Amino acid sequence: MFDPEAIEEIEERNKEWKKQVEGYKERDVEFVTDSGIPVKRLYTPADIKNHDYLRDVGFPGQPPYARGIYYNMYRGRLWTMRLFSGYGTPEETNERWKLLLNEGETGFSAAVDGLTFNGVDPDDPRGIAEVGTSGVPLYCIDSMFALTEGLPIDRISVALVVEPFTSAPVCAMYFNMAEARGLDMKKLMGTCQNDILTMTLGFVPYENVAPHHLVRLACDLIEWTVPQFNVPKWHPINFTTYNYREGGIDAIQELGFGFANAIAHIDDVLGRGWKIDDFVGRLAFHLSAHKDFFEEIAKYRAARRIWYKLMRDKYEAKDPNSYQFRFHIQTAGSSLTAQQPTVNIVRTSIQALEAVLGGCQSMHTNSYDEAICLPSKEAVLLALRTQQVVAEETRVTNTIDPLAGSYYVEWLTDEIEERVWKYLDKIEAHGGIVGGLESGWLFSEMRDAFHKRQSNIEGGKEKVIGVNIYRMEEEPSSKVFRTNPRAAEIEIERIRKLKTRRDNKKVEEILDQLRKVCEKEQNVMPTIMKATREGATLGEICNIYREIWGTWDAPMLT
Repeated sequence: MFDPEAIEEIEERNKEWKKQVEGYKERDVEFVTDSGIPVKRLYTPADIKNHDYLRDVGFPGQPPYARGIYYNMYRGRLWTMRLFSGYGTPEETNERWKLLLNEGETGFSAAVDGLTFNGVDPDDPRGIAEVGTSGVPLYCIDSMFALTEGLPIDRISVALVVEPFTSAPVCAMYFNMAEARGLDMKKLMGTCQNDILTMTLGFVPYENVAPHHLVRLACDLIEWTVPQFNVPKWHPINFTTYNYREGGIDAIQELGFGFANAIAHIDDVLGRGWKIDDFVGRLAFHLSAHKDFFEEIAKYRAARRIWYKLMRDKYEAKDPNSYQFRFHIQTAGSSLTAQQPTVNIVRTSIQALEAVLGGCQSMHTNSYDEAICLPSKEAVLLALRTQQVVAEETRVTNTIDPLAGSYYVEWLTDEIEERVWKYLDKIEAHGGIVGGLESGWLFSEMRDAFHKRQSNIEGGKEKVIGVNIYRMEEEPSSKVFRTNPRAAEIEIERIRKLKTRRDNKKVEEILDQLRKVCEKEQNVMPTIMKATREGATLGEICNIYREIWGTWDAPMLT
């Protein structure tokens, strides 16, 4: 890409320049990226002298997709703007969705409560206190009707943030609800998180099944929706590297975990007799926009190249759609602080800009009060306005991949890609995702990363305004959003009415069919579709999993 003689001259002039600046004092900090990659004082064309533009950078919508997966990117259409919303009851979350829709949100996303996440019904006395406190409760098909009442779900995509243990019943409730409303399932647009690592590394699971069962459940949904063509426009899995990144891992580990996770699921579906192009184009990713501005942008560019090479070389995909790495971005919740919470507005704005300059397809901006409470109405509107300012006022969307050609960004993209490939080899050596979970090695990686980041903050190596620098005396915030204290009572009554109305004998017969399906390790989706249509609850279905497969205790290493 560069003339060898010109590169040689640049290298010679760079040596001269380094001698000139030797006596200049630098700040007493370690100049590295968030992932520990050493950063030089200056980058020149000599740092990317081996680049071949067409091979390594290319054009948008063409291999290797470093510059974006679509030909026209944001000049054609902006990213989908969605905010995770869920609290109290389905009805209250429905009101929040309507508010955001009226204010310009272009995609819905249901953050669920802890019981929905773990497959427990609200009438279980062990979980009553958790109903609706951390997200929307979705325990039965009636909840889905209440959640979506009066909303254009035939035109706007809906993300259901549930994991492999509960993804099949929750999605089945949604699909059955849509059909009952006269909608064609084949036209439904949306996403299910369905991510085994979020279920294990991102959160502490409660009475869950072993990893190999979780992978199979996740792939049951993939198989039933896409290659079997029941809901072909659905994204049946969203590899949510964001959730593990929140635990302290760096950008290299984030991509390594995500791609190894995808490989495990792809291999499972291929083992069922499908071809790679039958389904891989509907797999999605959910990445973090963290604090290191340039590293995050280079991370997104490297991720697109890695995915392209995986599809081309490992899986020999033929469909160009299979080469396109589609990802949603969420700004870093772990970067938000309870101290001086309005500073979080600045953090989120910068991270949103990273996501756009990196070419995301969808984005969630965190609310400034999330380190204190679930987002308030004021905060969630400001989070949406943050995306809208980037989209409508900054003009950063005027040209595609504006940072391409930056010597630093291109060098950093190469460096991240190389390190991710090496980390993937390391994960594979520990048995891949399933082996790494069952042995506890992945938990040790998370533990070590968390301790390292925490010690860096406590020791002042990682600067956090309001926490270890620029601290202030502050009054406790009086603006704390509270969820509905009657949520448990409301949801228990919803379940009681459902069980009174439904044909309980028929439900028991279908649940017995599910037992046989689980014993034979067949695809659970057809039976769960029947069960939820007849009114089976989330807890009733997940208890069948527990009954047949037992529960698994994660090997939390100390």
